Amino acid sequence: MEKMIDREKIYDGRVVTLVKDQVELDDGTRSVREVVLHPGAVCIAVKDDDHYLLVKQYRYAAGEELLEFPAGKLEPGEDPLEAIIRETREETGYKIKDIVCHGYIYPTCGYSSERIYLYSASTDTYAGTDFDEDERITLYRYTLSEIEKLVRENKIVDGKTLSLLYHLRSNND
Repeated sequence: MEKMIDREKIYDGRVVTLVKDQVELDDGTRSVREVVLHPGAVCIAVKDDDHYLLVKQYRYAAGEELLEFPAGKLEPGEDPLEAIIRETREETGYKIKDIVCHGYIYPTCGYSSERIYLYSASTDTYAGTDFDEDERITLYRYTLSEIEKLVRENKIVDGKTLSLLYHLRSNND
């Protein structure tokens, strides 16, 4: 187990904070850890009849449009369940029911504290989308088999979507 000795804040942004930590290892030696602190996120597989809702949007850090399950950042202190209800409504326009939690993942545990909570649910009623001002999202509907084909064709490369797809298949959804 590593023990933090000192922390220097390098950058404090709207989405992430970058810190440089001095740590002490089990044997007493010291090292440096650069960590991206992130408030966490949620991702959801929303089933509408026999199709799942996916969104396509340009992801600046990746430099391309990605096809993925709806997702979003947690607000400070926000409960993941509340966030998934909010994000689903914002990105797909649907209120949801029959919500199932599939745990969480650390998408980049080598340098980031981000934890993404994974959920699935069914559509309830349509209430209209409410995108963030800087979001440009297109909604798609695919069967689970079609999603798996897109993964095999390397057309779905988003890690949280792949993790959630694994959970869906493990639960025979």
